[in-house]
Amino acid sequence: MKYIKAYLDKLSILQKIEYIVLFLLAFTIPIGWQVATKIVVLLIVVMVIRCVAEKGRGLSLSRHSNKKLYLFFATTYIMYAISMLYTSNVSDGWQNMEKKLSFIIFPLFFFVSDLTYLSSKRIKALFYAFLSGLLLFILSNMLWAIYDFIVLDAPIRRFLGWEITKINYIHHTYIAMYACFGIIYSFVELFDNHLKSKGKIAFLLSALVLSTLFVILVESRAGILCMFLLFACLFAWLFFVKKKRMITMCVGTALAVLLVIFFLLFPSGLNRIIKTQQDLVDTEHKEDIRITLLKAGLSVAKENCMFGVGVGDRCDVLIKYYEDNNLECGDLNSHNQFVDTTISIGILGLLLLLGYFVVPIVFFAINKRWDVVMLLFLFSIAFNAVFEAVFETQTGILYFNFIFCLLFYDRFVVGNNTLAISENNQ
Repeated sequence: MKYIKAYLDKLSILQKIEYIVLFLLAFTIPIGWQVATKIVVLLIVVMVIRCVAEKGRGLSLSRHSNKKLYLFFATTYIMYAISMLYTSNVSDGWQNMEKKLSFIIFPLFFFVSDLTYLSSKRIKALFYAFLSGLLLFILSNMLWAIYDFIVLDAPIRRFLGWEITKINYIHHTYIAMYACFGIIYSFVELFDNHLKSKGKIAFLLSALVLSTLFVILVESRAGILCMFLLFACLFAWLFFVKKKRMITMCVGTALAVLLVIFFLLFPSGLNRIIKTQQDLVDTEHKEDIRITLLKAGLSVAKENCMFGVGVGDRCDVLIKYYEDNNLECGDLNSHNQFVDTTISIGILGLLLLLGYFVVPIVFFAINKRWDVVMLLFLFSIAFNAVFEAVFETQTGILYFNFIFCLLFYDRFVVGNNTLAISENNQ
């Protein structure tokens, strides 16, 4: 109780309500988008009430700060909205516009709201709320699987793939992305220079180990590959930047042993990656479906690169291309977000979307301060976007926009970058 009170101390009533809503949103995103979207609606209501009650104070505070860049990020949604003028499938178009609302809701919230109370300490608590929600999701699903395995004699397969998320099914690509961010944040928090209580260390270790295990269990090939690359970057950061070389070697050895044990217990995830590599090399029999989808998507994107076909016609033009070229791809999308965006809203829309990734890197380069959490978060999104249209579902859109806007606010608006890689650390 004292812990919660400390974060709400000296806040106005409306600020307390808004912060609690943000806390609940961070907690529920990894649990299920159905609940999280309802909390987003509540956040909008609180935002409007605060703007009216405080006479637009947040808007007046945004004139001379990096908050104005949130308007730039919102232009991605505006481009999708403009494409509704020339899309044929209006019904699908409006459905997609509804799914993509987070692309304008969160940038506008962070732009118009007076968030001066949102210190780095309070923002960190929001990320801990996300980790708590992620741990709750992982533990509840694993305990249910253990119960089925022991009591109901379920096969070992009960722990793998879509079956491990029976409480609330989330596509393995997205839950792997959540878990990868859990790995990034808990790892950096564990090995920064700040003193932590034994309880916090135990919590972060649990988040790190269970997130790693869950990426393997859900059998996401992109997720497992992304996890390995993230660990390589994190250990490089720990060794070269933090200069904790002995800790790096000890933790690295422990992690290697842990991964070997996990893959020996559940080899299917690694087997899927090996089989995928073999399928890509052996093209004599049948081309991997994702390669077929990517080639088809690139062809359609090239034909419509100027303005795209509109947010509602993306799937229709792809299906027509499959039929015209006798491709057995059903109604699948290109499984590549960059290609899908180009098909929908053209090259300009793709450039605006890439702005989410480019702008923070430019800011880091200008300030000569590099933040490992935000950089690896962006990398994990970009990496998965090569293999999945991550911004075509609420599970991807809601997660990305909330975490991105929160990280951007902490790193470039608050200005107290406690996890930065700076020259002082070298």
